[in-house]
Amino acid sequence: MSDLSGSVVVGVSPAHPSRAAVRLGALLARSHRAHLVLVAVTSAAWPPLPSNRGADSDFREFATRQAERALAEARAWLPEGMHVAELVKGASSARRGLLEVCEEQAAVRLVVGARAEGAHHEIELGSVASSLMQSAHLPIAIAPHDYEVADDALVSRVTASYSGSETSGELVLGAAATAAKFGCGIRVASFHTRPRGFMESGVGLDVEDEVIAEWGAVIRQHVTQLLGDIEGFAAPPEVIDAAVGVGRQWHEALRAVDWLPGEVLLVGSTSLGPIARVSLGSHAAKIVRHSPVPVVVVPRRATSDYVAQAKHA
Repeated sequence: MSDLSGSVVVGVSPAHPSRAAVRLGALLARSHRAHLVLVAVTSAAWPPLPSNRGADSDFREFATRQAERALAEARAWLPEGMHVAELVKGASSARRGLLEVCEEQAAVRLVVGARAEGAHHEIELGSVASSLMQSAHLPIAIAPHDYEVADDALVSRVTASYSGSETSGELVLGAAATAAKFGCGIRVASFHTRPRGFMESGVGLDVEDEVIAEWGAVIRQHVTQLLGDIEGFAAPPEVIDAAVGVGRQWHEALRAVDWLPGEVLLVGSTSLGPIARVSLGSHAAKIVRHSPVPVVVVPRRATSDYVAQAKHA
């Protein structure tokens, strides 16, 4: 194991199945050549109440057993022979516990699952994932509901969502550096829905198509410069491509481009406002919600470190 560096930490819920997150964590650990760490967080770190020590002790023991069972179940979802470390972490919250483990384990990625009640192959953020967006210092990978991948798969392509902002352009370069490290291709993609005002006013598909074509031209012009920067890397990704996805709704727009098995989508959280993180009110949040592939979200606190990868490249 001496050729491994860093770790990929996977949050395993003691109360809900975490198969999708575990499978994604294994994929990322193989691609990063990193250690895989499964973590179940319990509330056992709370100090016991003097008046109720017996009940508190019983609850902590129950919570620990429940976490250990969840880890044993998660281990069974891993490919045979894959090395993994398992931890039961006591903390005042799942968010705090996961971030503390990431710090202790020199994590390069933290993986969590979408809400179990979410739609098939979509990502509905739960309370833990939403809170991590506010305070995480490393990229957060989120697995769609019911996500599955082959036991020996590696990341096949990194698609970076591009909004036209300077920050999203920097994150594209960071994504390209990651793709080069993985030995896979990089694709820059922009997603849009058709203008609702045009649909409601009945001005016609021709005008609507003209606006969409103009959007596409502007985005491709920006992307051309980014692709030129990526090609100038000392070790550029294997394949460099661009795509624009347009649809009547976000679900359709995200599926207007092709997706490979083992692909991941990178999104910056700089346009995910505090309300959007919960209500999915921004474009970026809707892209996360309707993505058919795992999403790696780079929170604000992690942006500078992630962009530094591109500068180093």
